[in-house]
Amino acid sequence: MSKLRLLSKQHSKTMSALILLCLTMLLVSCTSTKEVLIPVRPVPLSPHLIADCEQPDIPEKMDWGDMPQLLVDAMNSIAKCNLDKKAIREIEAARNNSKLH
Repeated sequence: MSKLRLLSKQHSKTMSALILLCLTMLLVSCTSTKEVLIPVRPVPLSPHLIADCEQPDIPEKMDWGDMPQLLVDAMNSIAKCNLDKKAIREIEAARNNSKLH
C-alpha cells in the first residue's frame, strides 16, 4: 500500500509539473507575438473618372434655334461629369471604410 501511495505522489507531482510547464509555455508564446503592418497601395482610380469633362462644341455661327440643342448637350456633359464625381466619392468612401476595419 505504501508503494501505491508513493507512486501516486510521484504521478501527481509529475502531472503538476507538466501542467505548469504547459501554462508557462503558453504565457511565453503570447508575449513574443509581434504585429507587423504591411502597407498596401491604394487602387488607382479609373482614367475615365479623372479625365476632363467634355464640353459641347459651340458653332461659330449660331442662331436662337440652335440654343436648345446646345443646352441639352451642356446638361448631358454636366450629368456625365457628376456621375464620375459620384463614382469617385463612392471609391473614396469604400477606401475609408476599409481603413477603419
